[in-house]
Amino acid sequence: MKYYTLEAIVQGRPVKLKRSMFASRTEAINYMFDYYEEHYLYNLQVNDEYSVNDNKHSIEYYCNFNNRFIITRN
Repeated sequence: MKYYTLEAIVQGRPVKLKRSMFASRTEAINYMFDYYEEHYLYNLQVNDEYSVNDNKHSIEYYCNFNNRFIITRN
């Protein structure tokens, strides 16, 4: 069974998320945007995305305002 894990950097600092495992990549992305809005970070946009260490299952999403998150399929 596939699942996705989530790690996040918010305003340049790593954060511990209440939830870190998801059934889909889309679910994890939506969770992050909800998290950012909950913490008053509006107008957040994904500027770019990269594979982490050439692993096609681990993608880092770079956002504006020094925020980013990594979603990895396990």
